Amino acid sequence: MGLLLFGGIKITSEIDFSQFFCWNEDCPDFGIRNQGNIVFKERYGKNNHALLKCKTCKGCFSETKGTVFFGLDTPEEEVLRTISMLPEKGSIRGVARATGHNKDTICRWLEIAGTHSKEVTTYFLVNLNLKRVEVDEIWSYIKKAKKCN
Repeated sequence: MGLLLFGGIKITSEIDFSQFFCWNEDCPDFGIRNQGNIVFKERYGKNNHALLKCKTCKGCFSETKGTVFFGLDTPEEEVLRTISMLPEKGSIRGVARATGHNKDTICRWLEIAGTHSKEVTTYFLVNLNLKRVEVDEIWSYIKKAKKCN
């Protein structure tokens, strides 16, 4: 945490590095959080995402790696706002008209979000040995917690 100078521009860094891990499967620190091996390297792309580096293996990865937003050029808030309009508008075409986004783009975002949600649910079911009802309760809790923020 702190202030970084990047190309003469001040950029506030509010990245909690303890929440990240190395994505390189050959690295001894692969998948282990809070090792002190993840550092900021630089900002990149339209969304000014952080490129992070593992001090152990020297590998680099995006702060969005492993998230719904990895590889997207559209700001995260815009993707979330657009997807959240679907229940209200009732159709992808309706959301496309309301937001000005192409319906194919919205379909792609929904497919990415759906795949990611499926992977998280599968992780809960398989790796944590939870029952389907317990996973549903977790998703309900997450939905309620987001409304409180």
